[in-house]
Amino acid sequence: MEVGFLGLGIMGKAMSMNLLRHGFKVTVWNRTLSKCDELVEHGASIGETPAAVIKKCKYTIAMLSDPSAALSVVFDKDGVLEQIGNGKGYVDMSTVDADTSSKISEAIKSKGGSFLEAPVSGSKKPAEDGQLVILAAGDKVFLTLKL
Repeated sequence: MEVGFLGLGIMGKAMSMNLLRHGFKVTVWNRTLSKCDELVEHGASIGETPAAVIKKCKYTIAMLSDPSAALSVVFDKDGVLEQIGNGKGYVDMSTVDADTSSKISEAIKSKGGSFLEAPVSGSKKPAEDGQLVILAAGDKVFLTLKL
């Protein structure tokens, strides 16, 4: 299964690297494309836009820095909403407030996509070690996911 990953800051980079280490095909995107380089060296591919990542991957994870970034990636031109739809899932692990999460969830679902809100507790070292605590809520389709 190919997994998309949007946002390659301290946490996103470590989480993407763990997916690669565990045999997942990963397509990554970041506003600063040079942040993708190390992951490409380890086998990731690059999506030119968030929409391109969504189009290529059944499930996409977003780990973005703040509500503004999370909303931009979803709603702006070449954003998530241009390609999300039936059979596609969006996992938002970004640092956002409840209102932002609700706006994103409603937009994803309005296009037929599935949404999982999954904020994390932890920092760089737990992310690198695959030891983050994830608090998740969302569509039940994610419970049946076979990895």
